[in-house]
Amino acid sequence: MGSTLQTGRSATGDVTVSRGPKALDLPVPLRFVHMERPGWREAVAAEDFDELMQADPAARTAFALGGDLLWTVQTWCRLRGAGYGGIELAARPAPGRINLAKSKVWSRLGRPRDCFAVSIQADYPRIAWAQFHLQQNRDLVGPNGAYQTLWPQAAILPRDPARRAVRRVGFLGKVGGNLALGEGEWTRLLAGHGLEFVARPPERWHDFSDIDIALGIRDFSRRPHSSKPPNKLLNAWLAGVPFVGGTDSAFRQVGTPEVDYLRAASLDEAVAALIRLRDGADLRDRMVAAGRRQVAGFTAKAIIREWVANCEGPIARRYREWAANRGREAVRGHLTGAAQAALDSAKAVARTLLRRGYEE
Repeated sequence: MGSTLQTGRSATGDVTVSRGPKALDLPVPLRFVHMERPGWREAVAAEDFDELMQADPAARTAFALGGDLLWTVQTWCRLRGAGYGGIELAARPAPGRINLAKSKVWSRLGRPRDCFAVSIQADYPRIAWAQFHLQQNRDLVGPNGAYQTLWPQAAILPRDPARRAVRRVGFLGKVGGNLALGEGEWTRLLAGHGLEFVARPPERWHDFSDIDIALGIRDFSRRPHSSKPPNKLLNAWLAGVPFVGGTDSAFRQVGTPEVDYLRAASLDEAVAALIRLRDGADLRDRMVAAGRRQVAGFTAKAIIREWVANCEGPIARRYREWAANRGREAVRGHLTGAAQAALDSAKAVARTLLRRGYEE
């Protein structure tokens, strides 16, 4: 273990630093800032992230549920596993670093003084004062921003190749807000077509072994859901399962309807697509084969290359621009920070009045 990381304390708290023979070409060290969710210590202690995900159901479930873990801790582990040293993992940002954190984490920490901040927006509100923004959907990429693929589900169990008949339609993800209709409605509807519907619990989001068709329709509003990633489609491709998706723009960004997935914008279209796959062995085989070809660009190695390219490319360039113009950047940060604080305060009041809060 001593060859892969070192730990210590700094003015900003505990810091874990990866060790490895390779170094990112950056002007200052890279630091991933996270919320110390359950599961992070196990991941850092593990020599092999994939082996941990396969062997430890609790850790796998924690990462399936924790977007902060996925974006920061898993990325740190993957880069360490690829041999990159000098990358920091900590609960607080620090000056003289390129600090990356989810937008929700930045919102809770507040604007750090004299720190370069990269906001991983995911599907949370934009952090206006951040110097750079990583997006999981290309629709949201703007100035001082870049697209970054979210890690697919870890330790996926592919569909059993011995299954030929199509009997079970599965939804593998958070049901609330992400599945059109409801679990009971899909169950009753598909039973009339000789199909079983299952919504997997989080501890089985990786298990496609007995899933014949994967479903990923958030609603029938025809909205593009521009803050959402394409991961339900990527997971289905990795599992060798045909996929029926909604109108998410992210699906079209990585795939092609009628080639590697079926698109449904209404309930009637969804049912028709499921019946086509139920009855069409050739269609299923073609789509699974097309998905297998497409997903080669979204393996762990490919996503590591994407992270390295983003860090050494646009993020490093933006850091150098920020460092060379600290006066101007300080004014910008003050103005956008004040606007962000006012917005966050208004949202906090609204949440109190509505007696609800953001997802933890």
